[in-house]
Amino acid sequence: MKTLKALPLALALIAAAALAPLAVPGALAQVSNIDAQWASSSIMMAGKRANQVPGIKKVPSVGVIRLDIPTVPMFRGDIPDWQEYKIMTQRNAAGVAKLQKALAANPVTAAALAKVRVKPWQVAGVQIGSNGALRLYIFSSRNW
Repeated sequence: MKTLKALPLALALIAAAALAPLAVPGALAQVSNIDAQWASSSIMMAGKRANQVPGIKKVPSVGVIRLDIPTVPMFRGDIPDWQEYKIMTQRNAAGVAKLQKALAANPVTAAALAKVRVKPWQVAGVQIGSNGALRLYIFSSRNW
């Protein structure tokens, strides 16, 4: 009888283990409606945000939003796809490059990026919290 009670639990564990490789790592997320607005703003304001980076003395947390995850088209949805983010990043290339250099030059932000396995060249935009928390908008490869 105990075997029959343990069987559903065992099947659930096996199913979870089989689906684990399909899960997206916790530090990565697909862009939502609000993130789409923040991502666009962050890319367009990259040069101005770069000016704030040298003043960051502590980074208590880092959030990473990947811009190159394909999105599912939604009826009347306003979430840009990764190609639109790519174009926006190219149009703001000078500001994005300035931001990337600033993130790499500040030892605190460079360490925070390394901790979440993000290279400065991947960053297209950033939101900086009042306490130094970072929300990074990144591309996962150099092909952007």
